Amino acid sequence: MSKFALAALAAAALTSAASAGVIGFLGDTTIEGGWDAFEAEFGAEMTVIYDGGSAYSEVSSIAVPEFGGSLDFDASHSLRQIGSGWATWSHGYTGEVFYNNGLLETGYDLNMSGVYAFDAYIEPNPFSLQTFTITAYGSDGGMDTVVRDAEGSAGAAHFGFFASGETLTRIEIEGSSDWAIGEWRVGTPAPGALALLGLAGLTARRRR
Repeated sequence: MSKFALAALAAAALTSAASAGVIGFLGDTTIEGGWDAFEAEFGAEMTVIYDGGSAYSEVSSIAVPEFGGSLDFDASHSLRQIGSGWATWSHGYTGEVFYNNGLLETGYDLNMSGVYAFDAYIEPNPFSLQTFTITAYGSDGGMDTVVRDAEGSAGAAHFGFFASGETLTRIEIEGSSDWAIGEWRVGTPAPGALALLGLAGLTARRRR
C-alpha cells in the first residue's frame, strides 16, 4: 500500500464526519459531459489554470493570480502539446498537458485562497485502459476519493471535486500507469450556489 493510501485511510478514520465536505465527480471524455456537467452539478464558476510555456519545459508550479497563489507539484512535470510530445487527448483539445515523467503516484497542492472546486482531464501514457485513484483534501479535514478509468488512445477523461463549508487544499493521484494531466481548473461557487446546495444536498448528490 502506498504512503498516499495509508495517509488517506488514517485521515478517513479521524474525519469520517467531515468527509462529506468534499464531493468527488466523474465526467466523461467530452466537454459537455466533463467541464460543463461539473459546472451544472455544483453551480461552480471556474478559472482555467494555464502555464503557457514551451513544449518539453519542466514545470513544478503554475501561478494562479486570480486566486492569489499557485498550483504546486510534488514533482516536476514535462509540459507537452497535443501533437508535440503527447500524441492524443479527447474532445478535439490540442493545447498543453503535463506529463508526470513516469511516476505512478504524485500530488498537487492548491496553494491559493478560496478554492472550492477543482477539475481536470487525465490520460494514461500507455495506449490502453488504465485506472487512477484520485483523492482531494479540504481545509477542515474533509476528503473524498474517485476511481477514474481512462483510455490512452484519445481517451482523456474528466474528474473533479467540490467542497462545501471548507476549501480544497490538495489533490493526490495514484495510477496503474504514468499519465498526463491537463485542462485543469479551480473555481468558486456561483452566487447563491452554496446556500441552495448546502452540505446535506451535496451529500445526497454523491459522485457518479
